[in-house]
Amino acid sequence: MTSKPLMIAAGVAGTLMWASGAVQAATAEPSESELTRAVTHYLSDHGDLCVGKFTWPRVVSQQDQLARTNDAVQLPVLERLGLVESTEISAPAAADATTNAAVQGSQSGSTVATAETARRYSLTAKGRRFYLQKKRTTLGVHDQPVEHDQDLCVARLKLDKVVKWSPPEQVHGHPETVVRYTYHVKAADWMADPEARQVFPVVDRIIRGAGNVLMTATLQAQNDTWVPVLPGQ
Repeated sequence: MTSKPLMIAAGVAGTLMWASGAVQAATAEPSESELTRAVTHYLSDHGDLCVGKFTWPRVVSQQDQLARTNDAVQLPVLERLGLVESTEISAPAAADATTNAAVQGSQSGSTVATAETARRYSLTAKGRRFYLQKKRTTLGVHDQPVEHDQDLCVARLKLDKVVKWSPPEQVHGHPETVVRYTYHVKAADWMADPEARQVFPVVDRIIRGAGNVLMTATLQAQNDTWVPVLPGQ
């Protein structure tokens, strides 16, 4: 089977974010051992695979259920697995109503406030074990970096081996190389649940790809040191 590189997008279900961590590099031309140490160093501290659920509690409205948003599909599964619990709440909703003004020979539109039910999901004690204090950077509107302090994480990666890397090129005055590597993964026990794997398809793909699928990381040489490139840099 041919391995294909896998980019974990920032802000989507399964994103790894690079944080600063340095391994000494002798020259701007990296060796396999230098890149192996750099990726190993990073993954040992920041190899958590998280699903982009940064804030809790989370509310799923009727509109979310109709649209089958990620939360609407995933949170009921997490509730069945004991990671979250939910309560029904009332949420305001706007509804268009038409007022008949026949005596005036016309119709006028008005907006009235109605109430609909929604579900508020909160982490249980079990779920909080997977809600890690981790700095995360995603790309928001207009690709602007957005900082997060916590995320729900479902697995942990560590380096298998560096497979290949691109020739360093100058980017903003520093040599950069794109490293492709395989990995090992240790997933939460509840990620063995078939429905959990179904509603988190990116996580499922990463778990299935252990030892075969290529992850991609960009490293930059700064002051004779190879460091990961943060999103937005």
